[in-house]
Amino acid sequence: MKLKPKPRDGGNAPAQSPATDLTNKRLARLEDRLAALLAERDRGLPVWIRSPKSGAEHFSGFSRAKLYELASSGAIRSTSIREPGQLRGTRLFNLASILSFIERNEATAAKGGNS
Repeated sequence: MKLKPKPRDGGNAPAQSPATDLTNKRLARLEDRLAALLAERDRGLPVWIRSPKSGAEHFSGFSRAKLYELASSGAIRSTSIREPGQLRGTRLFNLASILSFIERNEATAAKGGNS
C-alpha cells in the first residue's frame, strides 16, 4: 500500500510538485500554439511557407534574404526539412511568427519607437 504525502496547506488543496506545475504550463503553451495554428488554418493561411526564389514573399512582402536574416536572429520561427545524411533540405518559415513580428513592429512604431 502506497502512502500519499500530505499537502502542506492543511489538506485543503491537492499536492502538486514543481515538475507537475511545469508540465501543466508546457501543456497550456502547447494548447495555445495548437489553437493559433487552427485559427490560421481556418483563416485560409498556410502554417509554413517557403522563401521566394526571387522578389517578395506573397503573404509578408519580405525578400528571401530578409526571411533568412530574421530567422537567424530568432525574430521568426523556421525549420529545415531534410533527409538524414543529406546536405541540402528545404527551409520553411512559420507564417504566424512572421505576421506577429510585423504586428510587434507596428505596435512599436505606433508608440513612437524606432521602426
